[in-house]
Amino acid sequence: MQLVSSETSLIIAGAWNLAILTPVWVLQHGLKKPLDGSNIIQTYLPATPGGIFDFPRYVLNGLSFSVRPDLLFLSPSESMPEDMSILEDVAASMLEELNHTPVTGIGHNFVFRKENPEAIDLNIFTDSRQDLTDITPNEWQPASSSISTSFKNTDETIIVNIHRECEANMLIVKFNFHHPIKSIDEALIVLKGENGLDRMSQNLVLAKSLMAKLYGEIENE
Repeated sequence: MQLVSSETSLIIAGAWNLAILTPVWVLQHGLKKPLDGSNIIQTYLPATPGGIFDFPRYVLNGLSFSVRPDLLFLSPSESMPEDMSILEDVAASMLEELNHTPVTGIGHNFVFRKENPEAIDLNIFTDSRQDLTDITPNEWQPASSSISTSFKNTDETIIVNIHRECEANMLIVKFNFHHPIKSIDEALIVLKGENGLDRMSQNLVLAKSLMAKLYGEIENE
């Protein structure tokens, strides 16, 4: 099983002003970097098959971010504890600056994949669709399967969503550690790991531990 570092992300749901959250603003107020021309900003504009551009992604000083009206996405350059800590600190600085922004949730997201999974890894998918397999026409063959499961802690301060899917001989597992919040103050508690809450790196350790127990040794991409 392999951790897909490029899919590690911190997501903050809220009402975002795209005109404010420019790369220059994030550089100055999030990263606390001087605007002296020494910082390189890269812009990526992913295009859909129809030729319509999605929201741009910006890369600067070891992190990338993208913003749309309802979500702010931030990703570290690597899935190392220090990189994720910097990401959370940057997000906290941005929220402290935008302290009137409505926010509703924070998510820590991690993705794992396994090429050519063993038969034992796929049994759960086979079992989950067996009743359908028994009644579908013989010429129908399973193309893909997915299973989603959610857990929550006792005080419901965090919900862990785990989505497993198998397609084209690839097993993919997606973790979302969701923190329901109602204010900037609550968001800062999550980002700083206060009140007993785990930071991103700690949740990644947990996700890796669960994956190792199910699928064996974990490798970084």
